[in-house]
Amino acid sequence: MIVTSSSLKPLLLFYLTLHHDVTNALVFTKSAESTLRLVRLFDFFEAARLAGAAADARRIVVKAYSSDLAPGERKSVREAFRRREIDVLVASDL
Repeated sequence: MIVTSSSLKPLLLFYLTLHHDVTNALVFTKSAESTLRLVRLFDFFEAARLAGAAADARRIVVKAYSSDLAPGERKSVREAFRRREIDVLVASDL
């Protein structure tokens, strides 16, 4: 268990995902807004990481799952997560 401040949680998640080769992880947030914010932040970190990485570096796929998505989109995201096409699924309390 890791105890840290809320402001460091996204950085810690990114670090753990990278250094432990995390795939098929499910992360819960309090709201659809915080879900989108975390996915955007993760995408930003991932773009910066890949800019300085080798050409064959694998991209970590992170997607949002919240009430902001249409029912068909939610189903599509769930199925992609089951097929392990999404490494980290960030979901709000629906």
